Amino acid sequence: MASIGTSLATMLAAAVSVVLLGACGSCDSTVQQAAMPVLASGSFDGAAVDQRSHLVYLADRAHKGVDVVDIGATSPRFVETIPLDGPPSGLALASDRQRLYAAVAGGTIAVIDTAAPSNTPMTVVARIQADPNGVDLLDYSAANGRLYAGNGSGGQIVVIDAASDKVLDSIPVSVPVKQPRFDPADGMLYITAGGNDPLLRVDPSSRVVTRSFALAGCHASGLAINPSRQLAMVACGGSMALFDLKSGANNVSRAVAGGDLVTYDPGMDRFVVASPHGLHDSAIAVFYGDGSFLGSVAVPPIAHDAVIADNDGRVYAPGAAGLMSFSPEVCAPLPSWVTFLLGLAVFAVPLAAFALYLVMYARREDRRRERHEVPVPAWRRKQAYINEERERMRALEDAILDTRMDPPA
Repeated sequence: MASIGTSLATMLAAAVSVVLLGACGSCDSTVQQAAMPVLASGSFDGAAVDQRSHLVYLADRAHKGVDVVDIGATSPRFVETIPLDGPPSGLALASDRQRLYAAVAGGTIAVIDTAAPSNTPMTVVARIQADPNGVDLLDYSAANGRLYAGNGSGGQIVVIDAASDKVLDSIPVSVPVKQPRFDPADGMLYITAGGNDPLLRVDPSSRVVTRSFALAGCHASGLAINPSRQLAMVACGGSMALFDLKSGANNVSRAVAGGDLVTYDPGMDRFVVASPHGLHDSAIAVFYGDGSFLGSVAVPPIAHDAVIADNDGRVYAPGAAGLMSFSPEVCAPLPSWVTFLLGLAVFAVPLAAFALYLVMYARREDRRRERHEVPVPAWRRKQAYINEERERMRALEDAILDTRMDPPA
């Protein structure tokens, strides 16, 4: 039975390995922490990444500035904190203009020079008085050179010319404005708002809300758009919502329990969602460009936004010790054919183990019977053989005698 047990143990180990293979791909195994005391003591809102200079910008409300981290080297390196006039909230990067915009408490937008080399590197070179009621989240569009700012409960979208840093317009939408996003594919402006219509489409030319996307109970906050698919991802209070901007159809994903800010990176074709809640249920999640879930990691609730770097494919966000990062590609689901084989293995492996048990049990029983059978002595086998030969000889003699005694015809 020892051999049977060994074989069965091997089979079961194989089965467990198969199951574990199906469950592999945990993003948590790729999490790295870069110790940075300034970030460890910070309180954060928006984030941005410059893909060309490999710099991550973090809106640090605790230190009233923008923290700059270099992720181009082997290990991330804290560079500096750019001081502001107050706590920042949303960030927007205009990499084509080498400018970073930061919404500051009091309704001001700070314009930061990110050029290198520059006479004023990483300093505030202008201040835009956007709205005295305050500004929160920002979005920059290189397609039209416009910066859009939502003023929260004021119900306005402030439109700014990035070339002159001048306010061009203020579009009223009559509802609290959270995240504005310009869609270069259709030239429309989309915003997340309160109420049963978490997503609104605004025509920036006519200054009119032209469509409402309904989803009761969403309580929307962050928004990002994949223009190539005309797909919008909205962070709701307890789920993620996907909206087809052409048809208006929506789909709800509970892969992550809602979130705060959402970003879309066209280089990697990924959505990234920061989902800050409590100490044990906060996460950063990554979705494919079509909205399907890729994976997530548990994080402290300090991360309200996250970015993904095109050069290494890692996601970066504030962490407990400084800057944390992880590789979402490890989370990628297995191909469908592998999933199918794993499903078969759930049934095939136990059946194969049972069949092996039956075969080895039968062989064991055969050997046991052979050991317990009484062996026949050799002389008995010889005697039986001689008796059989005698019988055959008698039969032959009788046949010959009978032939000789028959009279001729």
